[in-house]
Amino acid sequence: MNTQTWMPRGVLLLSLLLGSLLVGSVASAAQRLTLEQCLERALTASPDITEAQAGIRIAESQLAQAKAGRLPQATFTSINGVINGAKGDAVTGRTTNDLGPFSRGELEVVQPLYTFGRLSAEILAASHGVEAKRAATQSARDTTIATVKELYYNLLLSRQLKTLLDEVRDNFTKALDTAQKRLEASQGTITQQDVLKLRIGLASVTREVYTLERAIAVTRGALLRQLGIPLEADVDIADERLEPVALQLQPLGRYLEQAGVHRADIAQLEAGLAARQARVEAARGAYYPAVFLAGGLRYATAPNRDNQDSPFAKDEFNFFHGGAAVGLRWQLDFWMTQAKVEERLAELSQVEAQKHNATSGIALDMQRRYLEVQETQQKMAAVQDARKAVRALLATTLANFELGLGEGKEVFENLGLYARVVSEYYTTVRDVNIAAAQLTRATGQEVTTLAYRR
Repeated sequence: MNTQTWMPRGVLLLSLLLGSLLVGSVASAAQRLTLEQCLERALTASPDITEAQAGIRIAESQLAQAKAGRLPQATFTSINGVINGAKGDAVTGRTTNDLGPFSRGELEVVQPLYTFGRLSAEILAASHGVEAKRAATQSARDTTIATVKELYYNLLLSRQLKTLLDEVRDNFTKALDTAQKRLEASQGTITQQDVLKLRIGLASVTREVYTLERAIAVTRGALLRQLGIPLEADVDIADERLEPVALQLQPLGRYLEQAGVHRADIAQLEAGLAARQARVEAARGAYYPAVFLAGGLRYATAPNRDNQDSPFAKDEFNFFHGGAAVGLRWQLDFWMTQAKVEERLAELSQVEAQKHNATSGIALDMQRRYLEVQETQQKMAAVQDARKAVRALLATTLANFELGLGEGKEVFENLGLYARVVSEYYTTVRDVNIAAAQLTRATGQEVTTLAYRR
């Protein structure tokens, strides 16, 4: 093979190798999740929601048990052993010494016919119990949504502040180098005190950077936990800058009017109230008898014993009989029933009070959250102007200092002012976003343009 023939093939092989490496690097890139993707994942994987869904399954099994009360209840008992033999009848019979096996069985079946509404009330109470657990699950979903949003925004804030402090630290480092050179060269009005202030500022900023790095790691871990993702997974959020959310607010009065429809905790209380009312009726049903159909089958056999044909001869080891009849069971301890009814009525009153308190508290919570959104928006407008001004001030200060026209004290003060004002801006943006998240939870309706399935 000559060199001219080998070269194109070598280039082709090299291209294929590089292509496979590029594909592998893309495949192994970290997964980046937007806030909407985080919410969608959390609503299926959050441990809090999983726990609440287990409550639904428990309530559904309790409903199935209540419904099973209408079905026949059957029991079967079997006894097997060894017995000595017996020959003859009730008059001339005698036992023998030979041992043999015996078997005895009893089947009992009870079919409820009429319970004066007791079973129906128990089934109704269990049905409302399922509704209450479903509402509790939706409430857990709403809480998870607010939690994920808060963690997402806090993670963005911590990273944004770290970027800010990295910038401030770089400026402190440059200013410190310039100040030291000018001091050594005895240029300008730089003093040793100016150098010390710049060193103090640099150390303070560096310390805060380490604090933010820890906060970033902890917040990211908490967010991944809500998403059901291991901490060591190569997963991160997609956004790199903290921006205010786009709001689509309705008038406060409309949110108050729709609270009964969208607030899951109100639905949970209403279902719980209906369940308590049904339980009161079930307790009252104990004042009346229960009518049922009972049937059964009993048998016993012992091969080493003679069968007794006489109906007056009792033999516990050889018989076969069955039948069915209508029965009535009535608990006559009415004082116990009355006490149970009083207990159920007290529980009903307690839930009614809880609903009343919750309804008034929800209205107050909505109003407070609504006003918080408005307040944080107004604050953001103010700090946004301050951020623009402090950027211009810092740029002028640093430029003058590089030209030898400024003092170290001025750089120290304006860098600190810049860090404080810009951090206040990003903190206010975070506050706006979290206030919107809390208003979403309080109203049960998404108040931003985020698109996800609640």
